[in-house]
Amino acid sequence: MNKVYLQIWEESIINQGTRPDGCSLHIDLESNKKYLRSIYEFRENMKIPDEYDSAVGEPIEVLVNDDVYKLIKNDKTIRLLQNEFNNLIQLKDILVE
Repeated sequence: MNKVYLQIWEESIINQGTRPDGCSLHIDLESNKKYLRSIYEFRENMKIPDEYDSAVGEPIEVLVNDDVYKLIKNDKTIRLLQNEFNNLIQLKDILVE
């Protein structure tokens, strides 16, 4: 198993509240910061949209299997949909300590 950083995401929908929106996995904390900047810089001068996603809390250290780690290592960051995240947790391909 390999250590990476997991960032939880949620989706906000006007008049409906929020719901889980998967996660992003990062090779290191700098990659997490870079990814967050790329998401939020795009929105700086925009009006708040009816639907948007946002990071929840701080990233946490998790362990991932070798196959998942190879994907993250190539791009430094990957984004998973909620069902993908749930599946990897259930299969124990992502372990939260």
